[in-house]
Amino acid sequence: SSQGRCIEPTCAISVIVPTRNRVVLLRRMLATVHSQSFTHFEVVVVDDASSAATRAAYDDLWSTLDDRFHLIQIGEAGGTGAGPSVARNTGIMAARGQVITFCDDDDFWTSDAHLAALAEVFDSALDVDLYIANQRAVRCNGEVEREDWLPALADMMRHREAASGHGYRIGIDELVRSGGFAQLNIVAVRKHLALGIGGFWNRTSYEEDRDFFWRAADSARAIFFNPARVAQHNVPDPAGQNNLSRNFSQAERWLLSALVSQHIAMSVKQAPIRELCHRYEGDILRRLSQHWSAQGKHALGLHYARRALAARGSLKWALYTGLLTCRQLARGGKA
Repeated sequence: SSQGRCIEPTCAISVIVPTRNRVVLLRRMLATVHSQSFTHFEVVVVDDASSAATRAAYDDLWSTLDDRFHLIQIGEAGGTGAGPSVARNTGIMAARGQVITFCDDDDFWTSDAHLAALAEVFDSALDVDLYIANQRAVRCNGEVEREDWLPALADMMRHREAASGHGYRIGIDELVRSGGFAQLNIVAVRKHLALGIGGFWNRTSYEEDRDFFWRAADSARAIFFNPARVAQHNVPDPAGQNNLSRNFSQAERWLLSALVSQHIAMSVKQAPIRELCHRYEGDILRRLSQHWSAQGKHALGLHYARRALAARGSLKWALYTGLLTCRQLARGGKA
C-alpha cells in the first residue's frame, strides 16, 4: 500500500488550489482533500484578491483544517485579480512537494484514493512525469454533460495490458488522437517539469489549463493514464457572477483560443501536438469567419476565412473562401 508514503519522506504531494470569492465552494473542495487516504500531502490555497468579507471567512474555514493546509493571499482585498495563471504559479513556487496536482475551488474530488493512486504511480515509475486520471462533468442544473473526460483514450486502452493496477503508460500520439486535454482536476506533474516549462502562461487567463497541459505533455519523459473516475468538474454557469469567461464575448473567446493554440504550437517540440493545435486553430478561425459573415461584416469574415484556410486547408473550405472573395469583389471591396 502507498498510503501515507511517497518516494522519499521529502516527496510530499502539493495540491494547488486557486480561489476567488468562493469560500463555500472552497470548503467543499478542501473537505475532499482532507478525506484522502494518502496523508503525506500539503495544500496551497492561493486567494486572488477576494473581497474583505471572503478573506475574513477564512479564519472559520481554517479552524476545521490542519497544518497541511496553507493560505497565500495575493492582491488587495476586492481588487482586480491577477488571474488563475498567476495564482497557480504562485502556488507552484511555494510548493514543497516533488509532485504537484491541482483542483479548482468550484470542483472537487470524488475518490478518497485519488492521491494514494497517483503517489503509487510516481513511486513505482520514476520516469513518469505526467499523470492523468478521469472525471465526470456536471452542468449547473445537475445534468451530466460528460460521464468520462477522455472516453476515446479509455477506449484505446481497453485491449492493452495495464502497466500496473492503476492504468497505462501512453504515448503522445495516443493522447493527441484521443481528442482532448486533461482538465487540471485530474492532472499531476513532477514539480521539476512544471518549473522547467515555466509554469502557466501568465499572459492568459483563458484556456491557460490547455496551454499548460500540452506543454507539460510535450516535455514529459513518460505519461500515465488512470481511467478511474476521481473528480467532478462543475461546468461553469454562463450567467454566474464568478464565471471568468463572462468577461469575454464569444468572438473574444475564440480569438483567445486561437492565440493559446499558437502559443502551444510555438512552444512544443513534438509534431503531433503542434499539428493538433494547428487543426484546432483552423477550426476556431472558421467559426470566427462564419460569425462575422453572419453579422454582415463580410471583409472581416473573408479575413478569417483566409487565415483558417492557411491553418487548416481543405477543398470545401477553399471553395467557401473563394465564394467569400467573389462576393467581396462584387461589393467593390466594401465591408
